Amino acid sequence: MSTPDNTVQVTSLPNLAQILPYLLGHYPDDSIALHAPGPNFHDGPTMTCPLPEDTAEWQATAENAARQFVAYAHDRGHDPAQGVIIYLCREPRPGQSPEETAALLAPIGTWLTNEFTEHRATVLQTIGLVANRWWAYECDSDGCCEGEPLPSPDDPTGVAAQMTRLGRTPGPRTRDIIKEFRAVTADPDFLKDLHTAANHFNTRCATNAGRDATLALTLEQIDAAMSRFRDGATALSRALTTQLIVGLQDDAAVEAGVAHAEDADLPHARRLWAYLARHCAEPFTQEAVPILTLFAFVAWRQGDLIAARLALRDAITTDPDYELATGIHLGTIDGEDPRDWLASAREGRAHRAAHLQHAVEVASEYRPTTDTTAVQYREALDAATSHHYDQVLSEEEGRLACHGTIDIIYGALADFRNGRPQLTDEIAARIILGLQDPHTRDAALSTGEESDLPYERQLWGYLARRCAPPHTEKAPPLLTLLGWVAWRQGDTATASHAFTEALDIYPGYTMAKLLLDGIRMQCDPARLLATYRDAAAEFAASRPDLDTP
Repeated sequence: MSTPDNTVQVTSLPNLAQILPYLLGHYPDDSIALHAPGPNFHDGPTMTCPLPEDTAEWQATAENAARQFVAYAHDRGHDPAQGVIIYLCREPRPGQSPEETAALLAPIGTWLTNEFTEHRATVLQTIGLVANRWWAYECDSDGCCEGEPLPSPDDPTGVAAQMTRLGRTPGPRTRDIIKEFRAVTADPDFLKDLHTAANHFNTRCATNAGRDATLALTLEQIDAAMSRFRDGATALSRALTTQLIVGLQDDAAVEAGVAHAEDADLPHARRLWAYLARHCAEPFTQEAVPILTLFAFVAWRQGDLIAARLALRDAITTDPDYELATGIHLGTIDGEDPRDWLASAREGRAHRAAHLQHAVEVASEYRPTTDTTAVQYREALDAATSHHYDQVLSEEEGRLACHGTIDIIYGALADFRNGRPQLTDEIAARIILGLQDPHTRDAALSTGEESDLPYERQLWGYLARRCAPPHTEKAPPLLTLLGWVAWRQGDTATASHAFTEALDIYPGYTMAKLLLDGIRMQCDPARLLATYRDAAAEFAASRPDLDTP
């Protein structure tokens, strides 16, 4: 049996100049490219590093690239002392000739060589590639190896013919690849709408409840957008586009996006993420980072490492601290299986969906109503609030008011026990306002028997739902009381949600924080109950003194 000849003969400087896009699978515009030839030349490690537009940054970029490449080569079992080829690629800028561009690149070769020498690496050749012409900077003869045209792909003696025989193609240029996902100048009206969407997103996410609700909406929007792209859509409405861009700033939404990388969905997901990324023009390049990361993950799943790494390069350049982008980038380098990432994302999405569903169910118990009764509740609290805060009470009158509120609460609980869970607007408003006093709230803490807990829970949830905007700030005492009852019932999930929402509304609400910390530290509510019962007995004993003329 004969084995195929996979050797590649690089016998001339023109061959060396021509082989770069075959080594990389694409032509790296405006970049440093480094290759350490292996036994068959095209074997061995390669690396690219973009050249900044600002030439003042080139020396630091070159020195850092050399250090990184030495470490990268060693990690792959290759000794760079055996030789490194340097490629310097740049297209002339307007008004600049190829010769001027090549001369501008020359110092980079010197900086790289010096840094490689410091790390015991040997530079074999430094090749400049400019406007389809090549320069060999190691050649000292004037006029030699300066600006020669690259060999024709049809030249049978060229390296292109050898690479074609091996089934290798040069691939597209970087500038053509990045057109798929890089933003261009956007419509000013679109940017204005995106700015408005970002402001609304930040406002909605000011509380845990708001974040949960916003995330749930974003997950629905991702599913809707994917469905449209599966059906052949190439664009979305402006409203959906802006809402998705800002919604994907939530890591949990990005995780859900990663989960949309099943085999059948890959081409549709790739088009969707690229479409969204192209809309993240200045000053919204930061918003593109998670979307570029999603695009890169899909490209990685498709085996398109070049597009994946270029998108990740943009993401990491914009935000070096974005952990998902750096993690996926390392995964592409280390040969990890992206399907492992997909499985983890699916698990996370399922867990998040369950959490959101539970949060919605829990919140329905106490979240302020938004139906037509909200106006009625708001008007009742408006009227009662105006009267309540006009009163100036002495200390003794305040204590009497506290006992009065507790009496009304006992009456309301009796109604709930008797199956009449409806209070007049006046009574409901009076209880809500009375419980704004911490002493009254503490006196209302559940200290009775377990048989009373369901009725107390109904009462506090009923009253919390009446705290419609702009009276939401009156809800923390009711949420705290409801959370305490839920904790006593063993429902720590609802208790934690209620305490957290109270703290979202008023971060300094001490009682809610203490009880939430108690749950997190797995305290026994029975010990607190004993303390509260002692306080309740002391409160009840104080009443006769106040009733004495």
